[in-house]
Amino acid sequence: MEQLGGVLIATACGLGLALALAAWWLLNPPAWRKTLTRATKRQESLQEGSLQIRRMLSDAEAAFYWALKRAVGDRWVILPRVPLHRVFRRIKHLPREMYTMLENGEVDFLLVHPRSWEPFCGIELDDSTHHSPTRRERDRRKEALFRAAGIPLLRWSMGERWDVEEIAARVSATLNAARKAEE
Repeated sequence: MEQLGGVLIATACGLGLALALAAWWLLNPPAWRKTLTRATKRQESLQEGSLQIRRMLSDAEAAFYWALKRAVGDRWVILPRVPLHRVFRRIKHLPREMYTMLENGEVDFLLVHPRSWEPFCGIELDDSTHHSPTRRERDRRKEALFRAAGIPLLRWSMGERWDVEEIAARVSATLNAARKAEE
């Protein structure tokens, strides 16, 4: 009988310990379980209506796009808002701020050859925010990336009236300068 009492006490202690561990486990899940739980919640939260469609271009960018399209016709393909890491591939070490621009920056428009899809020219539209020192520094880094790759970067001001003939002339002059540089 004493043995049976000892077994019962041991079993009760074991059950108590097991319940305490289970309670601790539930209240303090390991990191991998927290991550799994968050990921599961994230998946469950992506239901219809969870996302809103964004416009690809602002009104001003769209107006410039159509002026640019009339200026270049079918000679070039116009790609809007292209991430710089899709335009350039890093071959050598870049300073941190240049690497950050390469990985996180984008160009407003990119003209690419219609057959080879090789980039020819980047185009930036500058609004009033480009007058701040921070933005000027970012513009300088973007220009340095284009210069290092040998691709021109043209700039237009948002306040300008976009004349199709002027756009065509600047793109054509840029093409001619690039051809002369190759010779």
